[in-house]
Amino acid sequence: MWLLPPLLLLLIPGSSDLSAVIMGPGEASGPERGSLTVQCRYDPGWEPYLKYWCQGAEFRNCRILVGTTGSEQEVKEDRVSIRDNQTSRMFTVTMENLTREDADTYWCGIERIGADPNVQVKVAVGPGSSGVIMGPEEARGPERGSLTVQCRYDRGWETHVKFWCRGAEFRKCTILVGTTGSEQQVKKDRVSIRDNQKRRTFTVTMEKLRQEDADTYWCGFEKNESNPGVPVRVTVDPGSSAVITGPGEARGPEQGSLTVQCRYVPGWEKHVKYWCRGSDFSICRILVRTAGSEQEVKRNRLSIRDNQTSRVFTMTMEKLRREDADTYWCMIERVGSDHGVPVKVTVGPATTVLTTIPTTFTVPVTTEVPTSSPTVSSLHPEGRALLSSVHFLLLVFLKLPVFLSMLGAVLWVNRPQGGSEGGGPPRSENQ
Repeated sequence: MWLLPPLLLLLIPGSSDLSAVIMGPGEASGPERGSLTVQCRYDPGWEPYLKYWCQGAEFRNCRILVGTTGSEQEVKEDRVSIRDNQTSRMFTVTMENLTREDADTYWCGIERIGADPNVQVKVAVGPGSSGVIMGPEEARGPERGSLTVQCRYDRGWETHVKFWCRGAEFRKCTILVGTTGSEQQVKKDRVSIRDNQKRRTFTVTMEKLRQEDADTYWCGFEKNESNPGVPVRVTVDPGSSAVITGPGEARGPEQGSLTVQCRYVPGWEKHVKYWCRGSDFSICRILVRTAGSEQEVKRNRLSIRDNQTSRVFTMTMEKLRREDADTYWCMIERVGSDHGVPVKVTVGPATTVLTTIPTTFTVPVTTEVPTSSPTVSSLHPEGRALLSSVHFLLLVFLKLPVFLSMLGAVLWVNRPQGGSEGGGPPRSENQ
């Protein structure tokens, strides 16, 4: 069945435009001697096909630099690597040790019989730093979303303190967060930093982005003489929060369920919606997605349904666990950067249900014959309650009718006797 979508493209007239099959960022940039990463998404049905990264102004004549083997295993050729995530339907290309000659037109492509689906990516290479530290030059994230910046450094600087600094001039910038010289993550307010000393990279994440966060920042680290640093220009995309809105937070009980509803503006009804997990929306893991229709889609403990009339799509998470607590995203898929809004999910303790169980009282049976009957006061309180209830029942159903019968007999015997008009006793018929 997975061959059906590609075969339809071959059979349907006018299907030569394959831009809807695969989507890419359009542009990517990295610093000289640094690296860049490009992610390209593709439609369902293309998971086992070979993906590749191709260089050249014209797609028909481009030179394939690296390609997958049809699996999710990473493949590396020289300074370029590629890996396909078939679960998320996304493959990632990484170019390392960039040179000025690497600036060119590239293509994300999918190999098939006939014309290959493809999307163009223009790569730019900016000036590098002194060689001690390298950064991406630019970073972009959506309003109310997050962005991640990764900076590399040379050998010998593993144990130095790294920091993230804001300001147009490096010498006067304000340090927002810094490492402790170890690999432990450090977080201050909405910014966190973590150093991977084995790979010689440190990563900065900015969350809950605002328009005023757009500025020049610096990846830097301390040394005795002067602090090396590389600038990163941060931009915040406006309007993402206007396209899609969500609750911000959601909470459910352990072993229970929770429901999240996200709304979107007109014009996005037929777009694919999905529910994604991870603090950074650009690399979050897609858990469940719609098919562009109103049909419910369920996967494991998750389900999603899009009401295109009301422009609301609903996610349900069942059988919640403590480890489900995380940052999730309501997302709308589109060419370029997807629209999304974060939802922080927390899982509370399971709801306790109180059940009243009736108590059964058992009257103890002994083999010895007691010399005297036990008094009610000598029994356990439950026993007293039982005897009291039995005595009450005997009184109502046995003793009370007997008492009323005896009372009636006495009244009948002592009733006034009827007599003659004179008021004397009645005469017998023999007199």
